[in-house]
Amino acid sequence: MKPSRPATRSALGRVTANALVSSAFLRLDLELDQPFAFLPGQFVMVNEPGPRSWTFSRPFSILAGDGASLSLLYRVVGRGTAAMAALPRGAAMQVLGPLGEPFPAPVEGSTAVLLGGGVGLPPVFAWRERWGGPRDRAFFGARDGGEVPWEMLGNSWGISVDRAEGVPPGRGAFTGVVTALAAAEAGLAPGDNGVVYACGPAPLLKAAALLARAQGWRCWVSLEEHMGCGYGVCKGCVVSVRDGNGTRNATCCFEGPVFDAANLPDLGDAPVLPGTAGGAA
Repeated sequence: MKPSRPATRSALGRVTANALVSSAFLRLDLELDQPFAFLPGQFVMVNEPGPRSWTFSRPFSILAGDGASLSLLYRVVGRGTAAMAALPRGAAMQVLGPLGEPFPAPVEGSTAVLLGGGVGLPPVFAWRERWGGPRDRAFFGARDGGEVPWEMLGNSWGISVDRAEGVPPGRGAFTGVVTALAAAEAGLAPGDNGVVYACGPAPLLKAAALLARAQGWRCWVSLEEHMGCGYGVCKGCVVSVRDGNGTRNATCCFEGPVFDAANLPDLGDAPVLPGTAGGAA
């Protein structure tokens, strides 16, 4: 069962750190004037305050936070994230959150298989930090070794790369899709009480759903959709979900971004596709 959502608040954040953690990803740390709790899988909408504000706020999954502080992981892909990357220490950011449905808490007797691809890392990273146990297994996929935030992940994550380039000396990485690495190293057998939690580009989520289905495991996925408002008003992030004998449109930002993979017809009976270890996000 999913835990109850914490209350959503608007807060002003001040940048305490904003730096590369790999060749592709930056970590933004904020100190908030209005502390709030969050659950793994939830996200925030951020914007620059005042006359420099963007037309649309940007959604980011929460990587970490302790109430008064908040950390986000992002990649520069457009004007908004380019502006974020230029923010100096002490700069202000407007934050609305937490938003969205979180991942479920662990079920007693189950073993979590955590799968993150690219900037899909934050929700599963937060899940492990909050709820992870010694039997749980975590895997991260990237395009190459340079993209991997090695220091942040430490030695406890299995790493897969599409290309065997940029892996630091003394560190190992599986070359191939992250789901193949998980299937080989999770240490679970079909029928075991495994639960998959995944976030990343669509091919990774399809492969995660296929892996879970083949093993008879439950699978929860966090979708990466373009969100305009973050709370279900603009209808810009609708996804198709199963409802009884048919389907309906659900707002990803409000009814998700976390969904039971069995309720998402777009994941279907998809094959494991090449390139799912990382992919753009």
